[in-house]
Amino acid sequence: AAVSDQLPDLGMAHPKDLKIAKTSDGRKLLRFSSIVVNVGAGPFEVHGERAAGASTMTTQQRIFDSAGGSRNVPTAAIMYFGGDGHNHWHVQDLEDFELIRLDNGHLVGTGAKHGFCFYDNYRYGSSSPAYYTRQTSPPACGTSSSNLQTFMGSSVGWGDIYNWNLPDQYIDITGLTSGRYRLWATADADNWFVESNDSNNFSWIDIQLKSNRVSIVAYGPSA
Repeated sequence: AAVSDQLPDLGMAHPKDLKIAKTSDGRKLLRFSSIVVNVGAGPFEVHGERAAGASTMTTQQRIFDSAGGSRNVPTAAIMYFGGDGHNHWHVQDLEDFELIRLDNGHLVGTGAKHGFCFYDNYRYGSSSPAYYTRQTSPPACGTSSSNLQTFMGSSVGWGDIYNWNLPDQYIDITGLTSGRYRLWATADADNWFVESNDSNNFSWIDIQLKSNRVSIVAYGPSA
């Protein structure tokens, strides 16, 4: 049989765990958990590398095939070291979040988080154990700003969850009036990575904001 690529397929599950939080400086934040998953035929794996002294890593995506082999494809994505309590390497802007006011279509907020270390921490239909973890050797996402190389990934049927209470996992909604809004979540919006399907990388939910309360009123498509 001909050898074929076993491509990953990134998707977003619906945002969940929505909460309104107030900060000590008077801001109001819409916090939520986000989940990017791999529903493709093969793993989603990205390797980063940098020269000594460089602050960011260039990346390559490793694509696996049906014969058990693989090849590396350079990407435009970069990795940087996050020191916000997540002391490891992140892909910059792997996920995007936007808040749209439904009555006029205006963009009113974007996600504060821009760095994502992804590994298997959310089972999404797989019966196999997690492969990409923080306990592997070397661990997914690295452990030190001195790392010159690292990797991260998502197995088939697994995802990565960023819980609502993690640093920068919010959209600033200070000053927004009550009403209905659509929260969009998108994986790989810039199409840096090779996938089997680029049309299913997003999900959305419609929410009602009222004073200091938020509720979900409708669900769009998801992975």
